[in-house]
Amino acid sequence: MAQQVYSVNALGGYLSVPILSKEIRKAATPLYRFRQFVQVKEAWGKNKGETVLFDKVRTISAASRGGQLTETSTVPRTNITIGQGTLTIAEYGNAIAYTAKLSTLGQLPITDAIRWALQEDMKDTLDRAAADQFMDSKVIYTCLTSTSGTLTTNGMAGGTATSNLNAYHVKQIVDWMVTHKIPRYDGENYIAICSRYMIRGLFDDSGWSDWMKYTTPEKAFSGEIGRFYGVRFIEDNNVLSNAVGASSAYGEAVFFGRDAVMEAVASMEEIRADTPKDFGRDLALGWFWTGGFKKMFDYSSDGEERIVYVTSA
Repeated sequence: MAQQVYSVNALGGYLSVPILSKEIRKAATPLYRFRQFVQVKEAWGKNKGETVLFDKVRTISAASRGGQLTETSTVPRTNITIGQGTLTIAEYGNAIAYTAKLSTLGQLPITDAIRWALQEDMKDTLDRAAADQFMDSKVIYTCLTSTSGTLTTNGMAGGTATSNLNAYHVKQIVDWMVTHKIPRYDGENYIAICSRYMIRGLFDDSGWSDWMKYTTPEKAFSGEIGRFYGVRFIEDNNVLSNAVGASSAYGEAVFFGRDAVMEAVASMEEIRADTPKDFGRDLALGWFWTGGFKKMFDYSSDGEERIVYVTSA
């Protein structure tokens, strides 16, 4: 059984060496970007079952829109179509065991190191769970070249990328989102979360650099690096791949508007201590969360999608 112990340096014994330091140095950790954009959060609570149903109201069809009336005509009547989505609640967690001897003899507190590691693992795990839903979009855009791209709606990339994202591709994606009436995330802007290699193309594009000379975006979101063509850009180094496309040289991104992914929470995330075992010699700390994430609209069933996934075959 995996356990932090005093007798093995790498598993805890190092914490007892006084000449090294009185401070615990922590490893570099990834950035966490996706969960901050989960917009619909339901505090589901206990005894509600594991399935969450949510309604999706579609817009009135073009054939049924209102119009000008004559004096003697009656006001036409139409209806709206309501769809329903399903979110499944699940348990998430991880734990680290340690011995009472390590806790007693170590001069640096092992519980501090364990709590930090568990908190980072918890953020990483839940951010990836949210990201999986953003990346499940059926609408996929591929940067074929620096001046051409292709967009599909069947969940399959339409070719192999030979270019990073640049101003041309951003405009193509945003134009598609606007013409398909995807509501903007904050009422004015869409959001794009990009891997480092994907967004490198924007940094090298004069269209981006010229625009940024005259704008000073308010960096309200974690990881926000700029704003262009009605999109607020976020950099990710945790989930999205940098190794897709020709020669595995290009990255990925997701563009989205409002109501992209929802979250339901049955119990909030927390660090818990396990019940001591073996007369108090066997100890453990762990994190635990009960909830789930779900993409709200699906092109295959709803005829619309709130997310464009930029990737490659």
